[in-house]
Amino acid sequence: MYIGSLNYKQPLTFTHIDSKVAFDPTTNDGNEYTWRWDQLFDTGVDITMALERESYIGAINFTASKDSIAEAYVLADGSMAGRYQASGGGLFGGRITIPIGVRARRLTVRLRADFKNISISSIEIFGAYDDDVPLVWPRPKSIGVSRGYAFIANVMPASDDADEIFAAEFLRQRLSEKLGHWKHNDGITVIIKKQLSYEGERYTIKNTENKVTVSARSRIALLYGADTLLSLTSREGLYLADVDDMPSQKLRGFHFGLPHRDRIEFARLLFRYVLIPMRYNVVFLEFAGGMRFDRHPEISEGWLRAIENAKAGKQPFMPHSDKVSNRSLLEKSDVKKLVGYIKELGLALVPEVQSLAHVQYITYAHPDIAEKEENTVNVDMREEDATPASFYAHSYCPSNPKSYEIIYDIIDEIVEVSEPDGYVHMGHDEVYQIGLCPKCREKDKSTLFADHVIAMHDYLARKGLKMMMWSDMLHPAPIREYNTHKEIDRLPRDIIMMDFIWYFHPGLDIEDSLLSHGFKVVVGNLYSSHYPRFSSRIRKDGVLGGEVSMWLITDEEILAKNGKLWDIMYLSEMLWNSDSYEETNRKTYNEIISKYIQPATRDDIRRKFRPNGYIETRFKLTGDSSGIPRELSELCSNAKWANSIEIITDDRYDRLVFEHATINAAQRVVWEPHVSIGEYVIEYSDGTVAIAEIRYAENTMCYKSGYAIPKHQSYYRHFGYVGTWFSDPVCEGKNEQGEDMTISGYVWENPHPQKKMVRITYKPREDDFCRLVVVGIRGLK
Repeated sequence: MYIGSLNYKQPLTFTHIDSKVAFDPTTNDGNEYTWRWDQLFDTGVDITMALERESYIGAINFTASKDSIAEAYVLADGSMAGRYQASGGGLFGGRITIPIGVRARRLTVRLRADFKNISISSIEIFGAYDDDVPLVWPRPKSIGVSRGYAFIANVMPASDDADEIFAAEFLRQRLSEKLGHWKHNDGITVIIKKQLSYEGERYTIKNTENKVTVSARSRIALLYGADTLLSLTSREGLYLADVDDMPSQKLRGFHFGLPHRDRIEFARLLFRYVLIPMRYNVVFLEFAGGMRFDRHPEISEGWLRAIENAKAGKQPFMPHSDKVSNRSLLEKSDVKKLVGYIKELGLALVPEVQSLAHVQYITYAHPDIAEKEENTVNVDMREEDATPASFYAHSYCPSNPKSYEIIYDIIDEIVEVSEPDGYVHMGHDEVYQIGLCPKCREKDKSTLFADHVIAMHDYLARKGLKMMMWSDMLHPAPIREYNTHKEIDRLPRDIIMMDFIWYFHPGLDIEDSLLSHGFKVVVGNLYSSHYPRFSSRIRKDGVLGGEVSMWLITDEEILAKNGKLWDIMYLSEMLWNSDSYEETNRKTYNEIISKYIQPATRDDIRRKFRPNGYIETRFKLTGDSSGIPRELSELCSNAKWANSIEIITDDRYDRLVFEHATINAAQRVVWEPHVSIGEYVIEYSDGTVAIAEIRYAENTMCYKSGYAIPKHQSYYRHFGYVGTWFSDPVCEGKNEQGEDMTISGYVWENPHPQKKMVRITYKPREDDFCRLVVVGIRGLK
């Protein structure tokens, strides 16, 4: 599949609006087209482009003379597909991007003028089309012309190298999961081979007459190659194309906290079926107090006591206690199992040890080292109105030798268990409590901060390890006002800085204040939806890449409904192919992910392997359709009010797909649980009943919403994409104003696939005003 800039046939045609009457520009040099204002008086111009083939149109860009256009529209095959208007009804110009999101063969840019000359240049179309090459995501840098298809006879390591053996077994298992029986006696052999002459994570797939060789330097790069070969394989066989691929960014990270013991298996599936296919290479693992510390049992006892007291309502929950181990305590054996899952895939592990700040897990057990004006804390006192910030000491004293004794012991235990691959992340973010206690208040904050950073760096260096840290406290005013940056030049330059406060300053390239001091920088908390000027900033010398942070409980439902799984899939293309990533083509990337990547990834992580596919039954819908908006009825002619639907059946199904949308949007607070608007009631022949609960912004959205279109407000950065993971778009279109309309299909896993279903009905909540409309229900088995 080709993704990128689309070609159109020359020449362009110019006509009066909505007519075939020619309206040639006053001047035309082949690159810029100009119409004089007196020609445009009371009218406008249609600029029409015929594409070389039908394509998915993601966006159109053009450059216009400043303050010259009153309105701009795009028509796709004659229908309204997008529009651009200046706020307040004024005139606009410059570089204009109009998102589209439809399939078409012919595009028309319609411009309305207002007493100004218009000059148009650089008309670009971005999108995708099927070029008969199987989709690989993220896209390879180079994929050669195919020599057809061939079946596979076997997958073999080239030698007894452990990485080759592991990657070969990985590919065999993935082929079995995808295809079932995949070995053919008359097929070719796939060889997995270490190639030490390759640099970094480059991998290749090369075809000869009777074999295909996947080559790379490291285990993880071999797995990337194996996964690409899997993407090139279907029931038709292996698509015989030569591939030469490598990442644009050195570091592509995933940050999460220790999972609950019951979620370690989910984490394993996440690593295997999401992080490896999406080409991530570093896992940042936050510990806080979630692992039992043998050298300081009082810290673990305090962690558990704080959790129990909070559950009993005696005090607030400790910060990060939900995100780390989900308010439990892992034994070291649990952590070692998790670490083993990470390392067996070749993922680099960077443990995060919260130090100096975010150390409530330490100060709760050791109030004597808390950084407070009065450096004792009565942690047993019940505070009815206490908040985590007021109840727990956020920082420890950097002038107290006991603070170092404790944090060094914690580092030792975490390093012993995690066996990090070169680096340890030492926190140091949001150190808002510094220079307060009697030992520190006469000292300069910048000196206190730098001394502590250097001490952590030097301690790790003595263990043969390097350091990463959050960099927010090292930015000068006006980026940060905490006066802890002044001694930045004392810090060792081999510390990698992770910058996460970019979202507080969208107009500034704040990484420059770190790069100018000689530090390497990683974009921390990288949210694909809101990082501005990505293409230029990620390519700066000294920027190593980015990492996506969870800051949530490690659980499929929680990660999904906060849009994090979508962010992982989207960011994979941004980080792997940042040299060719086109920010204005977001709708095209969304289309690829929603149609091809998300459904397969969701099935894999749920271990729903169906090599032979599903047998699908589309139930006949009968019910009330009166009063459904005309534009929705035109989009989906079979639309019915959900509460009028009753499906009678007598069969078994593995899953149901509810194709639906709401008429109205729910009133919601994005950091609160999603609003339940109703439920499908599924009845079985033995009297059993199952409920498929419908929650707004989780498994349904208003039909006027575009699929996976992020909110523009920067505050929504933490919430990513909603209404995605659980539901795929099944019907998309535009209304007469060119606005998006979407019907999504909620994929519901049947908890009783062995039982016959007899009836499916929908019951709305009594106070629901969203009004769910159903356009189809499918049973899959």
